[in-house]
Amino acid sequence: MRRIDAIRIAFRDRLLKLYTHDYIRLMRRRNANRELRAFRKRSTPLTAEQKRDILSFWDQYRNVRKEMDWFAFYNTVCENKELLKYYIPDTIYYAEIDTFFTDVRRSECLDDKNLYDIYFPDIKRPLTICRKMNGEFFDENYHVISLDQALERCQQAGKVIAKEALMSGGGFGVKFFDFSTTPADKFTEWLGKNDNVIIQEVVKQHETLSNIHPSSVNTLRMMSLFLDGETIILSSLLRMGASGSHVDNGSSGGVFCGINEDGTLKEHGHYTDGRICTQHPQGTVFKGFKVVGYERCCEIIKETASRMATATRLISWDFAIGQDGEPILIELNLTYGGLSTHLLSNGPLFGDRTPEILARVYNKHTN
Repeated sequence: MRRIDAIRIAFRDRLLKLYTHDYIRLMRRRNANRELRAFRKRSTPLTAEQKRDILSFWDQYRNVRKEMDWFAFYNTVCENKELLKYYIPDTIYYAEIDTFFTDVRRSECLDDKNLYDIYFPDIKRPLTICRKMNGEFFDENYHVISLDQALERCQQAGKVIAKEALMSGGGFGVKFFDFSTTPADKFTEWLGKNDNVIIQEVVKQHETLSNIHPSSVNTLRMMSLFLDGETIILSSLLRMGASGSHVDNGSSGGVFCGINEDGTLKEHGHYTDGRICTQHPQGTVFKGFKVVGYERCCEIIKETASRMATATRLISWDFAIGQDGEPILIELNLTYGGLSTHLLSNGPLFGDRTPEILARVYNKHTN
């Protein structure tokens, strides 16, 4: 019986590995290549010299001949062509880099917006009005309440933002409800379709960010890497809604622009498909625009990123900036965070440390 049990355990572990590694990596590559089809029309063909440079650099790690279309896409926005080889194709990043620094199973378990009040009690967050977890309703302190009590709380708040707490992104799964115009049955109908939801007050953002596009809360998207006991801010950008949209995601029609180390915006912003712009569709010029609260966001990330180290060392953070200039943590992505927005805005994600990072990933790190 012991031998049979051992075989069963080995078979179970193999199936688990197939899911957590092989299957996930395959699906991520497929999804990235699907996105590339929309990018190709904005690509700049690589010269023979660029191809040689890229292949010479990557050959010590892996074969990237099938990923050359990604380098052609980023070639359009890469100003220093010597750094083009440091751009990591989305297929490689999502399937190999992200999964190296992240325990997918743990991160998926922890990546729950309803648990932020437990993870980050010392960080300012939007006020939680009520929540629904696994089909049950709770108040902000995780005390059980009824559907009627949850509805009463939301109606008293007047306007609320409701988000799917699990596996949501790109602005999808986010709903705004104004109870001066929204019938209660429409709200409860939406609640009935989702077992895991967090309902919060609508954030009132800083005046300077509201002036860009008042219909959306315009947030800072920042990516960090916890490495050798130190948290590194890899890339930061400002995401802005457009054309009256209530969300700021590029995938929902918004624009984004890289943030310099001094907290000012760079000259060029981008749309998700790679189009370049120097100002917001509603008029705000990007170059030199000061993002209030940026320095404090960096401090918060460096103080708290290590809390998630058992699940991931790579985190994508979203912050709003309140009316008082203080950061408000909106959400964080513990796995599968966006990449192309960072590369378009700020160049190679790991910068000069790219060889070191790739060496770690491909088991050639000597320290």
